[in-house]
Amino acid sequence: MAAIDDEHSSPRKLPSIRRALLWLGIACTVPTILVASAAAYEDYLLRKERVYETAVSMARTLVAELERELRGVESGLRILATSEELQQGKLGAFHRRLQDALQLQNVDGYVLLDNHDMLVANSSAPYPSPPIRSVLPDAIRQQARSPQGVVTNLFNTALRGEQTIAVGIPVTLQGQVQYGLFAEIRPQRISQILRRQALPAGWVAAALDKEALIVGRTREEARYIGQHAVPTLADAVRRQQDGTLHSTTKEGVPVLTAFSHSRDRMWAVAIGAPISSLQADLWRSMIWVLVVSLAIIAMGIWAAYRLALRIRTSITALIEPAIALGRGDTLPVPPTRYRETALLGSALQHAGQMLSDTQRLAYHDPLTSLCNRVLFTELASHALAAAARTSRSVAILAIDLDRFKIVNDTYGHGTGDQILKIAAERMSGALRSSDVLSRFGGDEFVVLLDAGGQEAAEQVARNLNAALAAPYPGVLVDLSGSIGIAVFPDDGDTLNRLLQAADKALYRAKAAGRNRYAIATRPHRAAASGAGDTGE
Repeated sequence: MAAIDDEHSSPRKLPSIRRALLWLGIACTVPTILVASAAAYEDYLLRKERVYETAVSMARTLVAELERELRGVESGLRILATSEELQQGKLGAFHRRLQDALQLQNVDGYVLLDNHDMLVANSSAPYPSPPIRSVLPDAIRQQARSPQGVVTNLFNTALRGEQTIAVGIPVTLQGQVQYGLFAEIRPQRISQILRRQALPAGWVAAALDKEALIVGRTREEARYIGQHAVPTLADAVRRQQDGTLHSTTKEGVPVLTAFSHSRDRMWAVAIGAPISSLQADLWRSMIWVLVVSLAIIAMGIWAAYRLALRIRTSITALIEPAIALGRGDTLPVPPTRYRETALLGSALQHAGQMLSDTQRLAYHDPLTSLCNRVLFTELASHALAAAARTSRSVAILAIDLDRFKIVNDTYGHGTGDQILKIAAERMSGALRSSDVLSRFGGDEFVVLLDAGGQEAAEQVARNLNAALAAPYPGVLVDLSGSIGIAVFPDDGDTLNRLLQAADKALYRAKAAGRNRYAIATRPHRAAASGAGDTGE
């Protein structure tokens, strides 16, 4: 930093901006302005109280509307639970009845679970289908077998991984609870119910489950469904049946918020009214105060003007260093008249050094120095976009070390970390400089082969299998690697789909004996790179 004049050599000896602005406030403030401002503010408080009352009333109305919908869904379930097909154990016929019921009920699907929590009928899948264990928590499944049934929190479905809520009731056959019948309701339906209430312009309503997860929203529901409510609202909802508070929306807009719970406290509806509209009314009320006070304020204009020039000069002198910091560069900070701007200048220079350090930590795995999931996602997204424009192939390889858990359990995590470093070095040596190797976490690695088709990917997989199967110093465990291959665009047109396809192929390679690779487009084949491996 450039040298500062002797009288300003220490930032702590400089006058603060707060002190300078205090003198400005004294020069421009008189009792008459305070009285008029207090009257305008009192009117603002009354308006705010009316907004709170309106918001609470609307929240209770929406809670009642949601409860009516859920009671209707529960009534439909109880009718289905007593159907002749289910009572006689004709699950195929009952499956068809569930599909017919979808046309009549405001739900997205039905599922039937047996006493082992296995899915035996699903309106969204053909019957019969392979049994799948329910993703519902044990407590929820037990509550569903109680006479009053249950309404779940938001969860992901087992088959499609979609977010949903469920209403569940027990199915009793011959006096015993034999099944749990659930109706799935997508958050979009909850949002539609919320939008039935005509909210004032700029207001937003959201439905929250017991964990304060957003399950419905009147605006941008696709963006925020499944996210937690802002902390202030989430904390208030957990503690109170209903209430009001200052908070912000998920978009960061300050709002006056009112919320109300359902009678069973499983649900809550929150409504936010933007503070900006109230503040606009407050400013309109203050205009006449400012007009009357112009003569008084004019006396402080001259002093305020000179002071503002000095503040402006001190602050604008930091613009160029701040812009340079944004580019990753550093510039000398010029002298300043104020302590805060001098300290800020020093902080800018220190931040420039920290930025270069944190950028590497943000994009690389600290153990192996490979790129992490964030950097890999950026690089892979660019590669897929370029491949789509030029109609060329890109391959994704998902890699998992075989028996790595045994190393951790037997030799400890320190040895496991050394094995991961060695494996990363071996894989890097087996790849081209244009390929991207990333550690996703644990012993999971992913490779991006830009401009590589299936044949090239198979050759790379064989090289990687050979490299990973070589002995590791200090351990007696027979380590190797299983690899799943997915090729763009045949196995997926997005990164997420390619990763899912490669992951499924990887598990096929493990199931086929490990130390081999499997290709997503060949679901019944896993190619061994070396000798067959049937160990654990």
